[in-house]
Amino acid sequence: MKQLGSVLALAIVLALGGCARSPETPSKDADAAAPAPTPTAPAAGAAPDQGPAAGSDTAAATGPARLDGYGPVALGSTLEQVQAAWKEPLQGEVPDDYCHALRPQGAQADDVVFMIEGKRLVRYDVRNDRIVAPGGGKVGMSLGQLQTLYPDRGDVTAHKYDEKGHNLRVRPATEGGALINFEIGGDGNVTAWRVGQTPQVDYVEGCS
Repeated sequence: MKQLGSVLALAIVLALGGCARSPETPSKDADAAAPAPTPTAPAAGAAPDQGPAAGSDTAAATGPARLDGYGPVALGSTLEQVQAAWKEPLQGEVPDDYCHALRPQGAQADDVVFMIEGKRLVRYDVRNDRIVAPGGGKVGMSLGQLQTLYPDRGDVTAHKYDEKGHNLRVRPATEGGALINFEIGGDGNVTAWRVGQTPQVDYVEGCS
């Protein structure tokens, strides 16, 4: 009987010890043998992430025309600053403080004309459809297209020399900013536009 009791006591101790063991941690070999998770396929019809859309503001290309200047030059710059920033020679003379026109040479000769008054850049003019105005307007557009681009600040005025023509004068968004004036011919399309400060932006004949 004593031997039987000893055997039973030993069996109980062993059983309790087995219950107290912590779970075994899988070995590295077991991890290596486990199958890798299968990548989840994209839902049918889902478009892949391609970054910013091509038509977004960040992707849109910008041209040289700005409300505060053109290319490397800024409205309000002195004649010397304009000449230094442009780097290439500019055609035209500025012998005094009166209004004078300067234009680039070479490939950009027909792109823009700079108006200098008081020996400062006060305005620039564009007469071709290669350069886009601030806000999207350009030569060749109709008045209706311009009014879509500038719905809140565009004022239609009569053309001084063309009875069938008009001007769309785009007021600045902030006080003291530059204006845009689009000249619209009798056929209803833009023939030229200019950006500048007042009163120079309203000189219909330019520096004439």
